[in-house]
Amino acid sequence: MSEAPMIEVRELNAGYGRFHILFDVSLEVEPREIFIIVGPNGSGKSTLLKTLFGLTKVYSGSVKLEGRDITRIPPHARAKLGMAYLPQVGNVFAELTVAENLKMAGYTLEASELEERIRDVLEVFPFLKQKLNAKAKTLSGGQRQLLAMAMALIREPKVFMFDEPTAGLAPKAAKEIIDKMLWLRKEKGKTIVLVEQNAKLALEIGDRAILLVSGRVAYRGKASELLADKELGKKYLGLKG
Repeated sequence: MSEAPMIEVRELNAGYGRFHILFDVSLEVEPREIFIIVGPNGSGKSTLLKTLFGLTKVYSGSVKLEGRDITRIPPHARAKLGMAYLPQVGNVFAELTVAENLKMAGYTLEASELEERIRDVLEVFPFLKQKLNAKAKTLSGGQRQLLAMAMALIREPKVFMFDEPTAGLAPKAAKEIIDKMLWLRKEKGKTIVLVEQNAKLALEIGDRAILLVSGRVAYRGKASELLADKELGKKYLGLKG
């Protein structure tokens, strides 16, 4: 018996109140794959990610997690089922220390289990050991993204959903974020859904991808084939031919 898709979306129409943003979007994300969502500005990429996590209004269509229909359940229930959503900003508690952020991430865990998981993530993100008593707002943009990733990892989700995590970062910091995603998939068996403005960077590491244009799917298939499609890349992604 074949494994159910980690995420399955069928003919999804969604938006904010009366503002219809996504039109008949369908996609499947397989377990342990890196799935890329790209498109020009205003194409609905972030809205799609928010919809997967239950933060928009769904007019019709469905969202399933491992075969279970989650279309109408709230975000906190999706988190309990194994989804982690990391928005571009506001993904850490700026006024709390790094240590307090890590503890907040695992507030539902028993104290002994939380301590163990914090120890584990500090091995994965060793720079945090020197920053435990620093407030999150003092971290660089890249460090804040890594802290958010560490906080999500404490909860051991099945799928990580990143909304433009490299936006505004220097190339070195962006590479570190991408390297950690690759590690999450390879070493932890996690599924990654990545919305990324830097299409080349994302498509180079992705397994499969969709291209959104004006809230509709304009391409669906292998990430490498979208990267190689000079016409779509030039027209919608700003890629050089």
